[in-house]
Amino acid sequence: MKKPTAKKAKVLNNPEETKEWINQTLKRIHRKMIELFGVDFTYFSDIKIIKQSDIFKQLTQRIQNDLKESGMVYSDIQWKQICESFSKNRVAGFFENLAFYNPKDDVLYMNEKMMTNHPEKIVPVCTHELSEKLLSIYLPPPLKTPIRTLVEAYIEAKKTNNTRKLYELLNTHTDIIFKSVFKEGFCEAIALQTLRHIDSEMKAASLERELQIGHSKCIDLLFDLDNAKKNTESVEKNQPRVDEKRQRTQPVNEKKLVKEILKISQMIKGLSYYLGYPLAKAVVEKYGIKGAKLALEKCPPLKAQYFANPQAYLTQLEKLTTLIE
Repeated sequence: MKKPTAKKAKVLNNPEETKEWINQTLKRIHRKMIELFGVDFTYFSDIKIIKQSDIFKQLTQRIQNDLKESGMVYSDIQWKQICESFSKNRVAGFFENLAFYNPKDDVLYMNEKMMTNHPEKIVPVCTHELSEKLLSIYLPPPLKTPIRTLVEAYIEAKKTNNTRKLYELLNTHTDIIFKSVFKEGFCEAIALQTLRHIDSEMKAASLERELQIGHSKCIDLLFDLDNAKKNTESVEKNQPRVDEKRQRTQPVNEKKLVKEILKISQMIKGLSYYLGYPLAKAVVEKYGIKGAKLALEKCPPLKAQYFANPQAYLTQLEKLTTLIE
């Protein structure tokens, strides 16, 4: 694919032409992805470029709708608190370079600020979203998002003051975060492998260096999550046994606890591509794209050490594949 440098500068001055350029570029990438990985999957039904404020509204509305569909009951005040915490604690700049694929309407949404402020991010970010679509062939969407799991923990604690149940749900939440980081790393590994076949090797190498540098700078976050899980497990084990009829333990400051976990989770979300890439790349290189399904369904990496040392995880995965064979 030729680098459309001159054309790109012209296109980015006109929203409609920008959208058409993105659409045509992604269609070429889509065809190459099908050819490389042998997975026939559909292209986006549409691409929509929207404002940053609308991006945030879209994401929070999806969370709210998801909760309503699950039959969960919560007050407007509770939801306002959750949204405020989500807004304040998100990673700076995360929404500016954001594009996301919504499976329900099959639309790719993009922040218009990326068009003007970071045009060089357009192709890599959107290729990642195509990888999400491809991977969904092997991995159906999770029943619960990390945010939904956390909100459930918060509401459960408010209703019952059952700290043991709260800690159990928070541990489930951290497991989902580890799986999510791993999946995002897979998407990035697929995207980068595709870009190597349609763009210059130099560009792909530059993107990989960025991922590796980001990984080395941020890996401590996963160890923080590891420690948080160990701490909650320790507290849970030390919770006093209670009469089954009472089903209550001592009250806990669940609002503070949930806000802290939410803060860490949002930081990790904005950096998950970096954190998950080296491990996912190692699995893809050894087991191919089907390795994602095997790994996430049978032996998900739920420890920070696996993301810091992919070989340790590959050893575990190798034992599993030997047993299956």
